[in-house]
Amino acid sequence: MSADLVIEGATIITMDGQWRLFDPGYIAVKDGAIVGIGPAAEAGAFGRSASTGGDASAGGDASTGGDVSTGGDASTGGDVPEAKRHIDGRGFLIMPGFVNVHTHVAMAAFRGAGEDRDDRLLRFLFPMEKALVTRELVHEASRFCMAEMARSGTTTFADMYYFEDEVARAADQAGLRCVLGQTVVDFPAPDAAEPYGGISYAERFIDEWKGHPLVTPCFAPHATYTVDADHLRVIHGRAERLDVPILMHVAETQAEAARFKAPHGSAVRYLDSIGLLDPRLVAAHTVYLDDDDIALLARRGVAAAHCPASNAKSGRPIAQAWRLMEAGVRLGLGTDGPVSGNGMDMEGVLCLFPKLQKVASGRRETMASREALRAATIGGAEALGIAGRTGSLEIGKRADFLMADSGDFNMQPVYDWYATAVYAMRPHNVRSVWVDGRAVVEDGHMTGFDEAEAKGAMGRIAGDCRGEIARLMEEIR
Repeated sequence: MSADLVIEGATIITMDGQWRLFDPGYIAVKDGAIVGIGPAAEAGAFGRSASTGGDASAGGDASTGGDVSTGGDASTGGDVPEAKRHIDGRGFLIMPGFVNVHTHVAMAAFRGAGEDRDDRLLRFLFPMEKALVTRELVHEASRFCMAEMARSGTTTFADMYYFEDEVARAADQAGLRCVLGQTVVDFPAPDAAEPYGGISYAERFIDEWKGHPLVTPCFAPHATYTVDADHLRVIHGRAERLDVPILMHVAETQAEAARFKAPHGSAVRYLDSIGLLDPRLVAAHTVYLDDDDIALLARRGVAAAHCPASNAKSGRPIAQAWRLMEAGVRLGLGTDGPVSGNGMDMEGVLCLFPKLQKVASGRRETMASREALRAATIGGAEALGIAGRTGSLEIGKRADFLMADSGDFNMQPVYDWYATAVYAMRPHNVRSVWVDGRAVVEDGHMTGFDEAEAKGAMGRIAGDCRGEIARLMEEIR
């Protein structure tokens, strides 16, 4: 059989329905899809074994062996391999790339601004965005943020912001898979002069990008308190007509919970009363829920984006993610934006997630390591409606995976690969990342754009923003 890429000898966590793990294993890729996966002993069907045909490193560094590429190796007498590229994965862990189900990537431009202030969203963030957000800022800050995400192993992310077409262009350049929601609010926004102008902007965005192999465009009404019932109904109807998802903050804040408690019982039940709860909706945060809300979300097929780090940073209660999962709600993990959670690597969120669930439930057994890892991979893909394409390593799915150095100090020794991936792995362990069969990170660096250029652009943007941010911070002292 022919393949474009064969990696063998690595430990492979598949996250498939049978929880298969191959140690050692191999994975074969052709035309962006996985065409073979299993024990390393079966890799011969795709050409020469790296263990007998040269010592190839994950990074392709000649000093440690380099790739074994098409053409054979006369020095070892090997035949011409059928795969275009062979990589020796010994000493590495391969697993599905992380699926980050809730972000605002362009807010990387504002990371660390206005911290530790009460009512930060209304008093600081909205005024700051009104003054500073431009099309150029969104593009450059998004690209900058994607480097942090990709280099730490994220292959898919869901985003809500302004000028979302610029986020799409940056993602296309970076090579990342994404579900991108154009924000809709009830006030003039950076990309829409009129209230609710985001609806028509979203329709144009969807028309331009729908059908792209990596980008899924959609609507993102900001929240229950920034989009009224009539416009939520309009958005829902158009999302149905265009067959796209809806991303939205739901039951995130105490003020939101209080606002809808008396007239509707809860924010979730309010959304149900206007017909918004269905499988299209990805509800971010879902902190303020009662038993009836959890049952309702499960019954309506709504997905949840759980953001443990940003929720904790905001001083909110621990969301009952384990109860949502037990009820059958599709649940994935999110970092939230660089202003809300600050770090955009999924390792930090993944490590924190089961710990907080154990604290909230008072039981160590509440969240097993492999269930936590599921939420960060195939669970996130299910939440976004793309589990048929990504989230697990199975024949026929797109080749979206990370390769981490499992021999590093923090990763050894290994007695349970799921526990190691959840509690021990850190961003620096990730060495290479593939999306749709393309290496978007090699030897720890982006392949789709110049990292130094991206850093320089962010430096210029930060310099332009610094004065206005200082002024706003002084106002809210």
